[in-house]
Amino acid sequence: MDWAKAKTILIVVFTAINIFLGYMIFGAGTGGFGYVDSEKAKQITDYLAEKDITVIGRIPGKKADMPSIIVKYKLFSKEDVKGSFFPTGNVPEESASENTVGLKRKNIEIRIKNNRELYYSDSGIKPAKAIDEKACRRNIREFLSKLNITDNIDTGISEDIEGYKRFIFSQSFRGAEIYNSIMEFYVNDSGVHRARIVWFETIRQAGKKAEVISPLIALLYVPEHNKKSELPSKEVVEIRQGYYFGTGARGQVDVSEVVEGTAFPVWKIETDRDIIYINAYNEKVEGIEKRQ
Repeated sequence: MDWAKAKTILIVVFTAINIFLGYMIFGAGTGGFGYVDSEKAKQITDYLAEKDITVIGRIPGKKADMPSIIVKYKLFSKEDVKGSFFPTGNVPEESASENTVGLKRKNIEIRIKNNRELYYSDSGIKPAKAIDEKACRRNIREFLSKLNITDNIDTGISEDIEGYKRFIFSQSFRGAEIYNSIMEFYVNDSGVHRARIVWFETIRQAGKKAEVISPLIALLYVPEHNKKSELPSKEVVEIRQGYYFGTGARGQVDVSEVVEGTAFPVWKIETDRDIIYINAYNEKVEGIEKRQ
């Protein structure tokens, strides 16, 4: 008897049974715009506790059905970036690896990964004792204008960090965050010290709203994820509803080459070790990231 094959079959069967039981216990009454029953939530947290997983974050009290959306990355070409940040006569040194190009001259260094992720640093912008937020936002707008990004940056998270203000901006569709895009800046009155940009230039609805699974169903995947992890998660820190642009192909598709496609509603489950994105339509794992 092929025991390895039999073991694989048993794992698949028991996983399916776990998810089916989850539907039977927690899936009732979750269509349209629904609320999550607190007693059912307690049942799922007790179940996870038996698997040595503690839910310390708040389980959402409701879930909203959502449409899928079409997104397209903002692309950064080497020549455009060079022309915007290095004036004529100031030719930067160039470097290239398999998927990243680099530009460097004096204090400024820029890396472009997969044509869609831009990393910028200017060592000439030193820490400041006093920082004016309006001046910082003005510097960010001037920086983004060089990249032809005109999005509103009046909202976003900001905090003071060692002589700079750190700003984080994200994108959303009808109030639901899109988890793949981010703009992060370390800036003060003198200018932008550091930046990281991954942004969508196109966001539009792809279809009608469709039913999404309960967050309780999504939480059932944490112990299944642990079975494949060298360092299992012990805590669920947060679970939120939003969008994720992935493939659901579990590593079979090189998403670094994908520029445009469908972003699906997901449940973002943040544990003490990983961030897991569960497709809220079909329960597939859309993506897994290491928690920073």
